[in-house]
Amino acid sequence: MMGASFLHVGMTVQDMDKTIEFYTKYFGFELEMKGVFSEEFIGRHRQLYQLPEGAFSDFCFLKSGDGIVIEVFQFSPAADREDVRWNRPGYTHICLRVDDIFKVYEEMTGDGIEFFFPPDMRATPEEHWVFLKDPDGNLIELQD
Repeated sequence: MMGASFLHVGMTVQDMDKTIEFYTKYFGFELEMKGVFSEEFIGRHRQLYQLPEGAFSDFCFLKSGDGIVIEVFQFSPAADREDVRWNRPGYTHICLRVDDIFKVYEEMTGDGIEFFFPPDMRATPEEHWVFLKDPDGNLIELQD
């Protein structure tokens, strides 16, 4: 059996700049780099991307303080977003640990960010969790 370590998770968004601002402002991620997957690159990998001829993607890497990386894609042309269906196979959300979930919740709701519910208790009174959507509707779970 070969060992593995986590490198990154990828997600597609409608507005990369808005996504960068969101994850840096609220969660302290840092922009590592930006780039472009050209029409030629996407065309050579059509079986992987399954996009029409002429499609391309801007992309970036956002890195958290503990080294977790989100690879963000903004494709052209873009497809409509679909809501996560928890009973459909596939990824459902990312989970981020925060120091003070109540402070984060207060700040973000003050900025108009909508949560599904206020922070809720987990296994003990000291552990809490909550769910929200990023600007593109990608689900985020927060835990303290």
